[in-house]
Amino acid sequence: MFRQSVFVVGFLWVSQALAGYDPGASDNIAIYWGQNSAGSSNAGQSQKSLSEYCANADVDVIPIAFISNFNPVSIDLTNMDSNKNIGQDISSCQKAGKTILLSIGGSMFTTGPSSPQQAQSLADQVWSMFGPAGNGGNSNRPFGDAVVDGFDLDIEAPLQNMAPFAARLRENMDKANGSGGQKFYLSAAPQCPYPDQNNLDMLHGDDSVAFDFIMVQFYNNAKCDIRVFETMEPNSDPSKAGFNMDKWDQWARSSKNPNAKVFLGIPGGPSAVTSSEKTSYQAPDKLGPIVAYSKTFKSFGGVMIWDMSQVFSNQGFLDAVSIDVKCPPPSGSGNTARQASNASVTKSRRTHQRDWKL
Repeated sequence: MFRQSVFVVGFLWVSQALAGYDPGASDNIAIYWGQNSAGSSNAGQSQKSLSEYCANADVDVIPIAFISNFNPVSIDLTNMDSNKNIGQDISSCQKAGKTILLSIGGSMFTTGPSSPQQAQSLADQVWSMFGPAGNGGNSNRPFGDAVVDGFDLDIEAPLQNMAPFAARLRENMDKANGSGGQKFYLSAAPQCPYPDQNNLDMLHGDDSVAFDFIMVQFYNNAKCDIRVFETMEPNSDPSKAGFNMDKWDQWARSSKNPNAKVFLGIPGGPSAVTSSEKTSYQAPDKLGPIVAYSKTFKSFGGVMIWDMSQVFSNQGFLDAVSIDVKCPPPSGSGNTARQASNASVTKSRRTHQRDWKL
């Protein structure tokens, strides 16, 4: 491994370590890959292979989107000519230090398990297909010998029996984690209205599940998403204006896993949001105060972006987000939100490689 120093806004980043999810840090960046949302609106913006994006060290976590159906269990990777090398790409990305999740859900995922018993059976099937080889004896392994680092649940409809499904996945992953070796994570991606009715059973109550982190979608919801920062009065309290990171922080600290992290979910480009919600996309120069405010909460774990195709067709977006997330603000910057963040949060910041090549 080579070392490379890059001077960014007054801070020296020295290349010493590979990226990857760090549960003790607040500087994680997760970007969904697989749906090519930018390409769906612009044929010239084609999605690249997973391994190409893994060469960028600003990216720590990549959820592959999506398992889109349970009957049968099937993967939908939109606009990809071939996915036969996905398993090789996953292994290459993991060797580069990336945390690779498989996301279950999305807008086309509209039917949950028919019973708690079927939910458990489906969780075991998914685990045998994408978890460690030899679990359940399932010969159908779409990614071959590659083993994902966990699962993400992006449930966008009020589906039944998703809580017992998630609980069984959690059980299988905990058993594997207890034996050492590869670490497995469970995440969810609720929308920002609190509580999210589509994830109610998984996140609240006696049947809720212990998640390692959640990546809250702070977009496409006018009353609670990041556009609130555009309309609120200067120096006012974002929570009183509707931005409810405080509610999700409270959830994290009182959840089945009180150490759960909360990611700030943002769109990576103007076409990443629905046509009626364009103002929930914020340009890179608007994101600094939003990230800084979010950092003031103990549970803050980083930023999630939808999606990879948007980010890499939006020049300068990832660089700007990475600076906001991974670097403290310069002293005397005059940004009150950033100053508050600096005063209340002691960062355990990793050093990040900038241009590591696979």
